[in-house]
Amino acid sequence: MKKKLVILTILCFTLTVNFYSQEITVKGKVSDSSGELLGVSVLVKGTTKGTSTDFNGVYTIKAVKGDVLLFSYMGYKTKEIIISKSLLNVVLEEDSNALDEVVVTSFGIKRQKKSLGYAAQALKSEELLEGNQNNLVNTLQGKVSGVTITSSGGAPGASSVIMIRGGTSITGNNQPLMIVDGLPIDNSTDSSLEVASTNRASDLNPEDIESITVLKGPAAAALYGIQAAEGAVIITTKRGREGVSKVFLSSSLSVDNIIGTPSIQRNYGKGEQIPQVGGGVIYNDDSPLSWGEQIPSGTKTYNHIKDFYTTGVTQNHFLSYSGGAAKSNTYFSIGNLANEGVIPTTSYDKTTFRITQNSKLSEKLTLGISGNYIRTNINSTRQGNATGGSITSLLNYPSTVNAKDYEDADGAQKGFYTGQEFDNVYWSLENSPNTNELNRFIGSLGLDYAINKNLNLSYKFGADIYDQHSRRITANGSLNDTRSGGYISQYERLYKKYTSNFIATYDTQISSNFELNLLAGNTIEDSNVKTDYLTGKDFLAPGIYNISNISKENQSITERISRKRNVGVFGEIKLGYKQALFLNVTGRNDWSSTLPSKSRSFFYPSVGGSAVLTDLFNIKSEGNGLSYLKLRGTWAQVGKDAPIGQLESYLVTQINGLGSTGYAYNGVDVGNAALEPEFTNSWEIGFDSNFLNNRVSFNATYYKSVSDNQILSDIRVPPTAGTFYATLNGGEIENKGIEALLSVKLMPSTSDFQWTMNFNFGSNKTTVVDLPGELKEVYLSDSWTFLNSAAGAGVLNASLFSLRGKRALKNDDGEVLIEANGYPTLADETYTDVDRQPDFTLGVSSSMRYKNFGLSFLLDIVEGNTVYNATASALAFYGVGANTSDRGETTIIPGVKADGSINNISVTKDQVYYQDYYSRLSDNFVEDGSYTRLRYVSLNYQLGKNTINRLPISKLEFSLTGRNLVTFTNYSGVDPEINAFGGGIPGAGSVGVDNLGTPNTKGFDLGIKLTF
Repeated sequence: MKKKLVILTILCFTLTVNFYSQEITVKGKVSDSSGELLGVSVLVKGTTKGTSTDFNGVYTIKAVKGDVLLFSYMGYKTKEIIISKSLLNVVLEEDSNALDEVVVTSFGIKRQKKSLGYAAQALKSEELLEGNQNNLVNTLQGKVSGVTITSSGGAPGASSVIMIRGGTSITGNNQPLMIVDGLPIDNSTDSSLEVASTNRASDLNPEDIESITVLKGPAAAALYGIQAAEGAVIITTKRGREGVSKVFLSSSLSVDNIIGTPSIQRNYGKGEQIPQVGGGVIYNDDSPLSWGEQIPSGTKTYNHIKDFYTTGVTQNHFLSYSGGAAKSNTYFSIGNLANEGVIPTTSYDKTTFRITQNSKLSEKLTLGISGNYIRTNINSTRQGNATGGSITSLLNYPSTVNAKDYEDADGAQKGFYTGQEFDNVYWSLENSPNTNELNRFIGSLGLDYAINKNLNLSYKFGADIYDQHSRRITANGSLNDTRSGGYISQYERLYKKYTSNFIATYDTQISSNFELNLLAGNTIEDSNVKTDYLTGKDFLAPGIYNISNISKENQSITERISRKRNVGVFGEIKLGYKQALFLNVTGRNDWSSTLPSKSRSFFYPSVGGSAVLTDLFNIKSEGNGLSYLKLRGTWAQVGKDAPIGQLESYLVTQINGLGSTGYAYNGVDVGNAALEPEFTNSWEIGFDSNFLNNRVSFNATYYKSVSDNQILSDIRVPPTAGTFYATLNGGEIENKGIEALLSVKLMPSTSDFQWTMNFNFGSNKTTVVDLPGELKEVYLSDSWTFLNSAAGAGVLNASLFSLRGKRALKNDDGEVLIEANGYPTLADETYTDVDRQPDFTLGVSSSMRYKNFGLSFLLDIVEGNTVYNATASALAFYGVGANTSDRGETTIIPGVKADGSINNISVTKDQVYYQDYYSRLSDNFVEDGSYTRLRYVSLNYQLGKNTINRLPISKLEFSLTGRNLVTFTNYSGVDPEINAFGGGIPGAGSVGVDNLGTPNTKGFDLGIKLTF
């Protein structure tokens, strides 16, 4: 009997094992309270077998009964289900708790946000694409606390400047490091003094971006080293997903017009005033100025500036494919942006190709390859007060002269007054092209080897290569005496940067309470930039714009090669306790080729920690109280090397203008063989908190950084030094400020109506604490405005973003000194009370959805920034500005005479008053630039599921977006959001300088998105 019982037991056990070990196909649908979820990861626990849900939320996977399936999706709680049947439908619950949120940090490594001791803010693809911005940098506008972004205008391809927590460098680059999939890319901007230039980050297609994480300040980017003192923008691109294949198509049509034009007067015509001895004035009508006599009634007049602009049209098309299997995934995309600008003949065309392939070569070895090819073509126009600048040319045409009548019967350019020496802007647009062509490749190859479950090795090699050709032409027939036979200025640049990263990570659970993460790595960056500059005048054959069409004696060719190598080693130790208390220590040592050998090696560390108090002390409230509370703090130091070529003085081949040819010391800019690295020390403290079942989150940070022993380039020194400019160490910049982010889900997740509001607040103060020697200011001449009336400057004991301008001389009591002619004497002085950086910024974004309809908007509030209105200065000088209509009236300039008495000398508001005094006095054009702008309002509609199910597509969406529709400001100019010379001006830059550029645009977009 016992024997039969044993046999029966063995038989039952065998049948049970066979039953549970039989592999079955498990299917099901994954959804949340509002519908199906795409891309949910489905994994057999304890194995590498997995898949993802498709567009309908459906998954299929082979497994054995009794196995456990893990369902995970960002923003939702992970769910585990034991397999007991072949049909398993799963409902995931939302989890906005920051405990489980994962962000991309240094070198593309993912970390739990709760373990970070510093502020980091991440944006997903759909957040970036709201507002339909073509420049990647502009997609962050108003969406990240502590980040300020300023566009340089509405010209095709115009650059944008991004700064995180102010600026740390007096003369160097103040923009953050750009990282794509763990490797740095170039985001430089060419000089925009003459022609609007783009920043190189705009080459990327926003549609290819999966997410962006903004690491704020040196603490966040300590491992990246030299270039990360200003923070880092970590860009993660899209890739294929296992079990999901999709084709995505988007297309949009945009129409744009400039925000506005300045007010002008059309009461007085062409001419200049010639004062007569003994009083009175006569008029010379043979003049480009608008200081002539009053225009007779009935005379036809023109608003040249308003008539100059047209409607811009942009088409943006994008196609992508993504798919994946168990051992590989693929992503491919192609996009084209074609923008016809708001200025006739101007355009911006960008075509992008991207492919990413990830393959699992074995259970431990993974290969990743990516390539991104970009081609851009820009046709632009001259701007500002450059020779041939569009607006400058228009100011030379009085309102009684038709600027569009510029050709004679033979087709040659004609002037409207005797001795005209400038070109008509419409003639220039047709005959003097300004083009910029670029071919760029950004690629990487990476290997990832998992030695075991704890130790992982990865290596990635990246290349950023582009060939850029820029050409500026003045055609034959120019009225400019020095360029009447034609003129060409061009450069050809070959940029190559190679990056090698090796990283080893070790993660282990020391005990039930302690975990340890170790990281060690090496990076090598090698850059080589070769630029050929070519200029020439007098074309031999008209209409052939090529340097070979110019005689050799009229040519000038210069070749410049800049090379740099940086080698760094770095490490990180992260210790966690009960997933609630974290300590993080980093260290990095760099060797830079741009520093002297004795100073070439420099080390810098960081230390930080975070404590999730709600878990550590189990103080999480039940119901609608406190859901999550984390405290964090970090101290960090980061080093910075010198620009290329600052160590040695160089020789020139001409001793002086009259001397013979030979090699001699340049005598203009001297090198410094004793340079040392500069350092930025920073610390920050903050907290992250969630309330009301995680429907409300509030994060805040206070920070302070000090950048000292600055490397200052092109600093004016006393003539006794034997040079005009020098590079030296010295100076100190202090930044301190507050950042805050409030996010509110106004409706519960179970509601048909969803509404989320985000408030991003940032306030930063940048102060020049110290300058070397007797210097009281540092400015770059590239930021000089019209008439050289002002320039951006860093001023001692004032803001880095202050001004240097022409001001009236004052006595010791601060009273303006008036001369006998009734006018004060003007001299170059600094503004210690001016800050072109805002007191604070506040971005208010909203996203609403009801069933198939969605509505979102962004309100951008910028408060307390100063703008210098050099455009108004130019309008006054030419007699075009509306305020010059008061000509002939008298005024008394406030001040005191030489004897100390109150000034009572009246002066007439005539041409002399406006040209020699009013337009040159910088105080007249320093204005409050605060504004509130509705960045965008976007309405979208998704086709319902019942309709979609009858079509061979999985998603169809229509959208209508309005951009920059409303701006509230007291600024008297056209646009308070201005950066006259773009991102090409380092240091104090030209943010907040309005200098005859193209205003920003406003418009509408109509779009469609289709998914198969």
